[in-house]
Amino acid sequence: MKALLTFADLPLGMHTQPTTESLTTSLTASKHWLIEDFVLDRHARLLHRGSEPVALGARAFDLLCVFAERSGQTVTKHELLERVWPKLIVEENNLHVHVSTLRKLMGSDSIRTVSGLGYCFTKQVHAQASAAEPAQPSLPPANLGADSALKRSVAVLPFANLSGDRDNDYFSDGLAEDIIAHLTRSRWLFVTSRNSSFTYRGEPVAAKRVAQEMGVRYVVYGTVRRAAHVMRVTAELVDGVSGDTLWANRYDRAPNDLFAVQDEISSAITSAIEPVYLHHESQNAKDRDANSLAQWELVMRARWHFWRSGRDHVDQAGEFLAQAIKARPQDSGALALMAFVHLTRVWAGWATDLRAELAEAMRVATLSVRADDSNPSAHFALGTALSVSGQSHRAVDSLKLALNLYPQFAAAAGELGRVYAFMGLSDEAHEYALQAIDASPHDPHLSLWLRTRGIADFVRGEHDSALKFAREAAAKRSDWFFNHYLVAACAHLAGDSSQAEAAMQQASEHGKYSPQMLRFGHPFTRAEDSEKFNQALKALGWQG
Repeated sequence: MKALLTFADLPLGMHTQPTTESLTTSLTASKHWLIEDFVLDRHARLLHRGSEPVALGARAFDLLCVFAERSGQTVTKHELLERVWPKLIVEENNLHVHVSTLRKLMGSDSIRTVSGLGYCFTKQVHAQASAAEPAQPSLPPANLGADSALKRSVAVLPFANLSGDRDNDYFSDGLAEDIIAHLTRSRWLFVTSRNSSFTYRGEPVAAKRVAQEMGVRYVVYGTVRRAAHVMRVTAELVDGVSGDTLWANRYDRAPNDLFAVQDEISSAITSAIEPVYLHHESQNAKDRDANSLAQWELVMRARWHFWRSGRDHVDQAGEFLAQAIKARPQDSGALALMAFVHLTRVWAGWATDLRAELAEAMRVATLSVRADDSNPSAHFALGTALSVSGQSHRAVDSLKLALNLYPQFAAAAGELGRVYAFMGLSDEAHEYALQAIDASPHDPHLSLWLRTRGIADFVRGEHDSALKFAREAAAKRSDWFFNHYLVAACAHLAGDSSQAEAAMQQASEHGKYSPQMLRFGHPFTRAEDSEKFNQALKALGWQG
């Protein structure tokens, strides 16, 4: 039997508002909420239209859950921000962007703006309950409250290397990174990206502080002590609100048991946070041997160097990856990272032959997808290579696949926003850039997503706003020369000649920037956008 939960059909001023308690009781009695031809499963974090899954970002999904729960009622902006971004200070524009996303998905009339107050969800929502549907177990006291990203969110900090040998940093980092990858297999958990959580590297930091700054409920700490024939790993899961340790364990194993330890730790964490779904699907420890461990170490060394940037580090990453791929040619993750090694050389201008470097990036990214088409990083690598090569529409398809496989994939959302910006689709560019920032607010690549917002406003002629974002991007990463070129072009068009000239001077200090490099780094789809950018730089002395 379906229970009608909307009262939008009543005349304004005559709504009989049910209590929050009655609404919550009615809705939580059902696993599925029916919204016209959509089926919303908030426990599994799935949205379907008919039988087809719908890709929806984490914040937009949480927003839809609040709207569905309060269908027909006015929900204030303050309440929405509190429910969807708990304990975070965010721009109201973030809310506007995700409301826009839901309107595009469910219809422009699905969410009515209530001037000066907030929004009202106008769609009819039905709670589907049946005797055949199993009752869901209750969440533990630590998880009671609004269904938001907070109560199912976790940050895995880099594991501390206690071996006394700094050369083993790659090993402890790799263990934490793989645990993050394991946890992201649960579509119910919100796991902060490696880039955000690794900003706490080497810093003793309390769980309450991490929880507040990262907007998460749980924090994972760990240590690794590695010797020739034994490995000791400790891990603990801490409630970031109470500071209580919920689970902790120590593992003394042979190094070749690393993969089994990864599985045990991630399974224990998932079970502690996710009592409704006490399952863990992992094949990582199966069919692993000493040769696999040696190949894994090569990939971890490559990752360690790649994240440190700089030409020498990128070249060393490429050398380790070449050895890893030779040992295991079908390693999708290694192939995807190798694609980014080649792309980095293109972006930075280090390649002696830009076209050959890009072609190699395309080749290994394609092999990565073929090796494992369920790997979101593979589709992300291919989408990025396609975008740099000017194949924007194919890039969008690949990046959307990556997000469909892993909705909290900040880097993929950020790259999709970048592609949309260069296509001239400014609203979509802002939307995905904000989704990336929401998913990984402390990410070292935050500058790229701010730059995307600048490009999005640049192409629609809002040069003052574009300049603001470009300056923020340059402030985050002054060593990325392309940020200064964007500041220069935006400042010139905004009429600020002194700032434009200063930015152009900063950009030129990073070396020659050829027209070919500019095209790869700024793949505008529309000729008028490319021409406007080029002419602004030429007016400031660029010799393109």
